[in-house]
Amino acid sequence: MKTITEDLLSSYLAARFPDWSGVAASNLERLPMGASRETFRFDLAYTDADGAHRERVILRRDPPLSNVDSDRRHEYESYRAIYGQGIPVPRMILLEEDPAHFGGAISLAEDLRGFHNSEYQLQEPAWADRLPRIADEMWSTLGRLAAVPCENLDLSFMTHATPATTAMQELDHWEGQLDANDVGPEPIIRAVIRWLRRNPPPPAQKLAMVHGDYRAGNFLYDDAGKLIAVLDWEMAHMGDPLEDLAWSMARVFSFGKDDRRSGVAPREEAIRIWEAASGLTVDPHAMRWWELAMCVKGQAIWDSCVHAWSSVDEPTVIHAYAAWWLRNAQDRAALELMGKL
Repeated sequence: MKTITEDLLSSYLAARFPDWSGVAASNLERLPMGASRETFRFDLAYTDADGAHRERVILRRDPPLSNVDSDRRHEYESYRAIYGQGIPVPRMILLEEDPAHFGGAISLAEDLRGFHNSEYQLQEPAWADRLPRIADEMWSTLGRLAAVPCENLDLSFMTHATPATTAMQELDHWEGQLDANDVGPEPIIRAVIRWLRRNPPPPAQKLAMVHGDYRAGNFLYDDAGKLIAVLDWEMAHMGDPLEDLAWSMARVFSFGKDDRRSGVAPREEAIRIWEAASGLTVDPHAMRWWELAMCVKGQAIWDSCVHAWSSVDEPTVIHAYAAWWLRNAQDRAALELMGKL
């Protein structure tokens, strides 16, 4: 991959915005986070007709091979679609899809520094008294996302779905990803797929903009446990909002190694908060279907990590770590949901 430098950023932005003068990028650093995209932060200074500006900026770059089948435009437009709709997200600044500049497509967004996003920090004893606040913030925000009318959003860049088709569309997609990144026999997950096809869920109560990776670790929170911004929208799509709820409660994200989902609250509490905020009701059969479907999705992603690790010249350790840590855990979660443990 092309090395991103402060000089490269400064010269690119000066050319991209000819009305700016004194353009200077500084304090560039790569953040050790995320398996699907490279993330950097830097400080930006420039002067325009309104005067001198200093901004803190996040840069996201598409790598040669990712564990998520998405691109910069999709995430960029997803942020723009939900911005201003009552779901806190960073403001987008720029999208550059020509890989000639940085070796891959990039996007720039405001950097909301000074907050936390670690899911593991929440397991520390010092945070125990703030978990109820974080649980309420986490699942009420997800419930509000479910309640946003799709017709109020510009989702024209997303694959069309209907309440009746979205479940099988998602299952087809993730089974396809499982096939594309085959790493050997998957007897447990293949059994889950057969069950899902024999037992389809009822149509979605409503269509929603589904975040696609909503869990602890993908939102910023402050010292008091208030949610500041929801991050990482590269898997956003139109679908059944139960999908987001199921993913947020996935057993593999029970970071406290107990029944607290996302390491924050029990499953029943998460559902109660979500229902109150969304105005929707969780149907038990539909919820079980989506929780099992998320096992297929998860294993497809972890298998793609194996593929990414073994297929590029400069592999990223997080791909090997995710595959090693999560593939067996995903099988166990599926067996638990199927009543086999």
